[in-house]
Amino acid sequence: MDHQIENVRDDRKGRLPWRGLGMRTARNVLTLATFFAVASAPASAQEAGTVELGGFFQGTKFDQATTLSDANALGGGGLIGVFLVRNLALEAAAARTWTEDASPSGVDGTHTPLRARLVYAIPLSGWLYPLIGVGGVFGQYDGFFEEDDWAASGLVGFKAYFTDRLALRSDVSADYAWAPFNDGATVGGSAVDSHLNWTLTAGFSIDVGTGRARDTDGDGVRDRMDACANTPLGVRIDSTGCRLDGDRDGVFDENDSCLTSPPGVRVDSEGCRVDTDGDGVYDEDDRCSATPTGVRVDDRGCRVDTDRDGVFDEDDRCTATPIGVRIDNSGCRVDTDADGVFDEEDRCTATPAGTRVDAVGCPVLFEPETTVLVLEGVNFETGSAVLTPGARNVLDRVAQSLIGNPDIRVEVSGHTDSTGSRALNMRLSQQRAEAVAAYLALRGVASSRMAARGYGPDRSLTGNDTASGRAMNRRVELTRID
Repeated sequence: MDHQIENVRDDRKGRLPWRGLGMRTARNVLTLATFFAVASAPASAQEAGTVELGGFFQGTKFDQATTLSDANALGGGGLIGVFLVRNLALEAAAARTWTEDASPSGVDGTHTPLRARLVYAIPLSGWLYPLIGVGGVFGQYDGFFEEDDWAASGLVGFKAYFTDRLALRSDVSADYAWAPFNDGATVGGSAVDSHLNWTLTAGFSIDVGTGRARDTDGDGVRDRMDACANTPLGVRIDSTGCRLDGDRDGVFDENDSCLTSPPGVRVDSEGCRVDTDGDGVYDEDDRCSATPTGVRVDDRGCRVDTDRDGVFDEDDRCTATPIGVRIDNSGCRVDTDADGVFDEEDRCTATPAGTRVDAVGCPVLFEPETTVLVLEGVNFETGSAVLTPGARNVLDRVAQSLIGNPDIRVEVSGHTDSTGSRALNMRLSQQRAEAVAAYLALRGVASSRMAARGYGPDRSLTGNDTASGRAMNRRVELTRID
């Protein structure tokens, strides 16, 4: 090389690969990535199996210690990525940058970085995906000298979709070579022990294969826009992918013989108004649609019932029960589950015998001064987020109480012990919290009332050095957040 580079003592012994990397920069990148991951709204995922193909232009700012000029360090390349799981891709990229020696001789040459990395696409919206990635790069230098080195690489960037598959992509990579090709030399009076090169890329990519969206039921409406994802083939649908019911009588148009039934009326299987008991009062006006043939009815189609409790006076042992309360066959108020709360006030009418209930008859979840509840008995299959049968029984009671107390909002939090890697524990705790929230939603608890979050080993109740301590730390909690 035609550079004034002097050999110096090899001081690499004991040097850490990341020495010289700015810790403040690393913290800032981590903070930014955490913000995007937490703040991102649910959006269409890039499904596992999708292949991303892309091409790009790039510009590189070389570390001064390379003695390469970045004034004209431009080039281009291509990439291929395979999504291993939703939104996480394994990528390989190759590029070539044309530059020159920064010395007065200005010898032309090329830099060829070959990259392998994991890149996560954060689903910020239906079309915008911030990118974060980490991996390694093998760099070859040709022309001015024949050298190569290895570097650790980090990436931040974004993808912006124009269509379901075509996207603009741009990112910035920082490549840190801890043992650069000219390690142990002197450049500009300073000993060379590392390089930090920056590369900006911009180009286009296209998704091949599974892609970001599907139309499972083949009705022409993509799943992410389809409110009714399992409509039969051949039926008429609206813009949301749901079958048409023009008069909103509960009978789809293809089966409706009376397409203009008034709103709210009772109809038969053909969509027509009915008079079930033949008493001359249509069912939508008939509050007693099964009166025996030939009996006198009032204008509501009902036999005489003085207190309007549904029990005719001749059978009513409690003829002055308040209007609207639940009664038994003799016309008296009832408490079906014998919990001390009459059924008309009981929002949970099937609580097991002996269960402590609140004022509305539902199992007590939170004591007056308590906001956190450990869900005892909520367990999972080993190493997974699959609920055991016993866990479902516990969650059935929790769902019953939450449904009966619609003003309560909760955070479902998953926790693990410290066994295994932190990344695995964070992911498993999040998946378990989401599994509990999904089961409660399946049982009728509105998803808007729940937030699921995994804390991994960060909020241990006790030490992890014993089996009993680790068992206490593996748990799911409900935290009242209203």
